[in-house]
Amino acid sequence: MAQIAKTSKSTQKKEAFQKKQEEGGKKVLEYIFGALIILAVLFVVYSIFIS
Repeated sequence: MAQIAKTSKSTQKKEAFQKKQEEGGKKVLEYIFGALIILAVLFVVYSIFIS
């Protein structure tokens, strides 16, 4: 019985860690895409004023 409790406890910890990692990964992707969009807009503005 104690072995089952240990297994379920470690499984819960793994699932919580995976969920935390997934949320962190989504935030990083949002920051990367946001930065790319800002850089694209700056490049368009730069291209307009250079020509």
